[in-house]
Amino acid sequence: MLTYKPNELMSSTDVAKNFGSVLAKLASHEVAKIGVLKNNKLDFVIMRNDEIDELVQQEIARLKFEEDKKFVASQVQKLKNNEAIFYSREEVEKLLSNEA
Repeated sequence: MLTYKPNELMSSTDVAKNFGSVLAKLASHEVAKIGVLKNNKLDFVIMRNDEIDELVQQEIARLKFEEDKKFVASQVQKLKNNEAIFYSREEVEKLLSNEA
């Protein structure tokens, strides 16, 4: 969940009246985001496109990490249960060459 500094929160009315200055603050990196309040509740967030892209990339990396973590845990469990299958390099090369 995102947290907001006091200078990153504005009412929707203030955003509408001062849209140019809101964009200027975002463009100059004075603020990273603007939380737009409607009836004193967070309704929208305005961010620079590059900031959004970075958030998306961070979330993708986090999801991939979680997926990898689950895979490693399952492999460790197989090792603990003596269910793991081991192959020599030659066996792996043979299996891979048969798939091509």
